[in-house]
Amino acid sequence: MKKVRSASILLSLNFVFISLLLVSCNSTQTDTAPLLTANIREAIDKPVVLKLKDEIKAVKYVPLEVTDDDASLVDGVYDYAVTSKYIYILPVKEPRIVLFDRNGHFIKTLIKEGQGPGEFSGMLICIQADEPNDRLYLYNSDRALEYTLEGDFIREYKHDYQIIYARYLKPGCLAGVAFPFQTFDGGAFGIGIFDERRDTIETKNDFYSPLVPREKSGFTISIAATYSDLQQSVLFKTGSNDTVFRVSADRITPACVLNLRNSDAEVIRSLDVTDFSNIKADKKGPRDIFVQEMFDTQKYYYFRLWYNQGSYIASVDKKTGEALVEKCEMPSTIKELADANLQHGMEGTRSFRNFPVWGRVVGNELIQVVTSYELSLYKSLSTITIPSELNLEKEEGNPILVFYSLHGS
Repeated sequence: MKKVRSASILLSLNFVFISLLLVSCNSTQTDTAPLLTANIREAIDKPVVLKLKDEIKAVKYVPLEVTDDDASLVDGVYDYAVTSKYIYILPVKEPRIVLFDRNGHFIKTLIKEGQGPGEFSGMLICIQADEPNDRLYLYNSDRALEYTLEGDFIREYKHDYQIIYARYLKPGCLAGVAFPFQTFDGGAFGIGIFDERRDTIETKNDFYSPLVPREKSGFTISIAATYSDLQQSVLFKTGSNDTVFRVSADRITPACVLNLRNSDAEVIRSLDVTDFSNIKADKKGPRDIFVQEMFDTQKYYYFRLWYNQGSYIASVDKKTGEALVEKCEMPSTIKELADANLQHGMEGTRSFRNFPVWGRVVGNELIQVVTSYELSLYKSLSTITIPSELNLEKEEGNPILVFYSLHGS
C-alpha cells in the first residue's frame, strides 16, 4: 500500500527543511571581524523589489515529460536533486525516485519502495545528489542510503539519532538537524556534524531561552535549513534566536544575524516541544517574522519569510549587511498554495521579468519548481507576467523546472 503524507504535516514540514549537530559542544568564534547583521525588522515594513535579476544571465524552462508509461506521472515534488545529466524527483504521495534527463525526458522509476535489493523502506525526508563523487543519497529519519547516480545501491548507514534534514558535506561527513519535538536535555543534538562511523565531530543544542524551561526546550517546526552548494555547507535558522548558522565539514559557525525582534510568544512557540499546537500556522503573531527557507549566492543571502499573513523575500548583502525585503504576490491562502505546489515555487521575487522567482542554488544555477495548477492560480494576478513558455492550457500535468543561470557562480 502506498503511503500518503498528511497535507497538514507536509505544509508544516515545508516550513522546515533544516540543518545539523550533536552533544553539547560549542564552537569557538575565531574570526575578529564583527558578525554580519541585517535589519530585517526595519526593512520589512518598507518593501521594495529585490535585485535578483542582476544575478541572472539566462533562463531555461523544462517541463517534466508525461508519456504513455504511468510511471512518468509525478503528483507533485516533495524533494528533488539535479546534476548536469539528470533530474531526480521524490513525489509527494508515491514513495519512489523518478529519473528524468536534464531536458525533462522521462527515463524510468530509478529506485522503488520495498524490501528488495536496492529498494528503500520508510518515509524519505530528503534526497541529495553529489555529482563529483557519483553519489545519490536518500535520507530517512534514522538512516542514509547511498547509491551511484545511475541508481546502483552501495550501502546503508544507520544513525543513532533522529534527523529531519541531512546532507553529506563530503564523503564520510554528514550534517544533520534533529527531529522536532524532542528536548535538548533529553538527548536531541540540535544541529550537528558526524562521520561515517557515527562519531560526533561537533554539535550545537544550546538554543535555550529564559522564557522556556530547559526540560521543555527543543526544536519545534520553527526551523529552516538548506544546502549551500556555494560553500558545501548547510545554512540553518531556528526561531528561538536571530542567528543563521553555517554547518561546514569541520565546524559550526554563525553566518549572519537577522534583526527580527520577534515577540516572547514567538520564542516560546519556537522552543516549547510540549505544545503541539505550535504546528498550526495561526499560532503565529501577525508581527512575528518566521524564516521559512533560504539560499545564498556569491553576493547575497536570500530568505523567504512569513509575516503578517503573507510571504516576503529578503536579501542580505554579504559585504554590507544591507537588507531589502519584497512582498510576494499570493492569489490564494497559504494552504491552497501548498496544495498547488509543496515547493511554493511562485512565492518569490518579481525582479526578473516580473515573474515570481524562488528556488535553490545548485552549482551555477538557481532551480525553481512550478506546477500547472499553481500557474493557473497566479494567472488571476495582473501584477505578474507569466512567460509564454509557461502558458500551459491544462491545470494537470507534471511539474516544470526552471533553470536560471547565475553570474559569478
